[in-house]
Amino acid sequence: MQQTDIKIKKFVYKVRSRLREQHIIDSLMSAVQTGLGIGIVLSLVSLVVPFYYAVPIAVVTVVVSFVVGIIIGIRRTPTAMQAALMADSKGHKERISTAFNLAGREDAFSVLQKKDALRIVDGFIVRKEFPLKLSGKRCLVLLGLAVVFVVGSLMDSPARNRAVTKHEVEKEAKEEIAKLEKVEKQIKDNKKISENETKEITKQLEVAKKELKESQSQAELTKAKERITKKMEMTAEKSQNKTLSETLEKAAAASEEEEFEKKQELAREAEEALEKAKNGDEKDKKEAYKKLSEFSQKLSDEELAKAAEEYNKAQQSELSYAAAQSALQAATERLNNSSQNLASNNQNTSNQATQSKTNTGSQNASNNNQSQSAGSGNQQSKNGNQSGSQNGSGGNGNGTGEGNGNGSGNGNGSGGAGTGTGSGWNRGSKEGREGAAKTAENITIPDGEVGNDENLTGKANGNNTGNKEKSSQSQAWSGNKVSYGQVSAKYKEKAYKKIDGANYPGKMKEKIKNYFDGLD
Repeated sequence: MQQTDIKIKKFVYKVRSRLREQHIIDSLMSAVQTGLGIGIVLSLVSLVVPFYYAVPIAVVTVVVSFVVGIIIGIRRTPTAMQAALMADSKGHKERISTAFNLAGREDAFSVLQKKDALRIVDGFIVRKEFPLKLSGKRCLVLLGLAVVFVVGSLMDSPARNRAVTKHEVEKEAKEEIAKLEKVEKQIKDNKKISENETKEITKQLEVAKKELKESQSQAELTKAKERITKKMEMTAEKSQNKTLSETLEKAAAASEEEEFEKKQELAREAEEALEKAKNGDEKDKKEAYKKLSEFSQKLSDEELAKAAEEYNKAQQSELSYAAAQSALQAATERLNNSSQNLASNNQNTSNQATQSKTNTGSQNASNNNQSQSAGSGNQQSKNGNQSGSQNGSGGNGNGTGEGNGNGSGNGNGSGGAGTGTGSGWNRGSKEGREGAAKTAENITIPDGEVGNDENLTGKANGNNTGNKEKSSQSQAWSGNKVSYGQVSAKYKEKAYKKIDGANYPGKMKEKIKNYFDGLD
C-alpha cells in the first residue's frame, strides 16, 4: 500500500508544478508589461528633458519586472491539496484529493479509495488536462511595448545629447577634483611647507574645486582647468618655498600633459570616424559628427564646431565632408604646434622661476648701486656756453655728447664700472635736443638672454650734477640692451605657442598673429 501512496503523491505534485508554470507565465507577462510601460515613459521623458540616467533606469526597470514576475508566479503556486482538487475538477469528484488525504492509512475503506484514485491517475495526462495558456492579445501588447521601448531608448535628441555631455563633464570634473585633493594632501603632509602657506593654498584649491563642480559644458570645464593650472604656475613662481613651488609645478605640468593627451586621443578618434564615414552608412556619419563635436568642444574651436554642424545639417554631403575634414586638419595642426614645446615651456617656466628667486637679492642690491651712481656720467661740449650733461640710471655704460655751437666735444661717463668716449648724438642748446643721427632700435631684455648691460641712460638736469637715491626695497631687474631684431623672432615664437595653447576664438588668434607678423 505504501507504493500506492507514493504514486498518488507524485501525481499531485506533478499537477502542482504544472499549475506553478502557468502562474509564472501569467505573473511574468503582467509584470513585464508594467515594466515596459514605465520604461517607455522614462525614455520619452529623456528625449525632452536632459536626464542621463533615464534609459539605464528604464532598462533596469524592465529587468527587475522580469524577475519580480517570476517571484510572484512562484509565490502563487497552489498547495498540494489545491493541486489535487484542481485535478478532481476535471470530472473526478474529489477522488484524487480524498486518496491523497488518506496517505498512510491502511483500513479497508482507505485502501479502496486509494485503488480507485490510482486508476484515475494512471489515465490522467497532465499536459493535456492543464495546457499552458498564452493570451495572444497580451503577447501582441508586449511585443508592441517592447518595440516602442527599444526605439525610444535608441533615439537621439538634443536633450539626450546634453545629458550625455553633462554626465561626461561631471565625471571628468570629479576626476580633476580628486587630483586636486591629492595635491592638497601632499601639501598638508609636507612639514617643510608652513601653516600659513598651507592655508592659503588650501583656500585656492577649494575655490578651484568649486569652479570644477559648477562647469556645465566641456568648454567651461576645459577653461576652468586651464585657469586652475595657470594659477598653480603663478603661485609656484611667486612662492619663496622651494618645496611648495616644486609641488605645484609638478601638478600643473602633469595636468597640462594629461589634458593634451586627451585632446590628441579625441583628434585621433575624430579623424578615424570621419575617414570611416566617407564611404560608410548613416550610423558611421552620425558617429563622425559626434566625434567632431566632442573634439571641437574640448578645444573650444569655433571653426571646427561650425564645420561639424554644417556637416550634420547638410546630411553629410561631399562639400560639407570636405569642409569638416579641412577644419579637423587645421585644428589638429594647431594642437600639434601648441604641444611641440610643451615640455620645453614647462622647463622654461621652472628655470625662470628659479632664476627669479635666486636673483631677487642680487637684483635689489644692484638696483641700489645703480641708483647711487646715477648721474656720474656727464657730457660736456668744448666750446662756448653750451654744455650738456647726461645722467645714467642703468647698469654700466657710457654717455657721449656734442655741442651745437662752435665745435664738437667729447664726453666721459661712468656708471657702476666703466667709462667711454666718443662723439655724441645730443645736439642743441643747453637743454639739448636729440639730433637726426639714426641708430639701430634697441630694447632691454632680462639677464640670461644675451649678456651684461653696460649702458647708462638718463636725461640732463639743469646744473650738470648727478642725483643720488637710496632704496632698500627697489623694484628692478637687471637687463641687457640688444638689437630688436635679435629677439623679435624668439618673442614671436613664444607668442604663437601661447596663442595656440589658449582658448581664444579663431578670428582673434589670427589678429594676434598678424600683429606679431607685422613687427618683423
